[in-house]
Amino acid sequence: MSAPPVRGLVLAGGRSSRMQRDKAALAYRGVSQLEQAWQLLGRHVGEAFISVRPDQRSEPLRAALPQIVDEHTDLGPLAGIIAAQRRHPDSAWLVLACDLPFLD
Repeated sequence: MSAPPVRGLVLAGGRSSRMQRDKAALAYRGVSQLEQAWQLLGRHVGEAFISVRPDQRSEPLRAALPQIVDEHTDLGPLAGIIAAQRRHPDSAWLVLACDLPFLD
């Protein structure tokens, strides 16, 4: 039996309610946290996606990247993981949050 493909998922569908502004859009080292997470993840997987809520699909920061849209509400990060697993049930997933600027 061969190993499943490893795909990547950046969790970027949060509401940032405590921060009161979009954490994914915060700039760190000249790029948004989402872009930084996307670039890091892309170095380790063959295919990657960002997890978004349905109302975020057309936001400029997120619209430029391959998306997996949450199917459930009020599940937090789990909504993105469930949607990813449903879309590619044969895959293993490397998942990271969009707001980890010190992750290398």
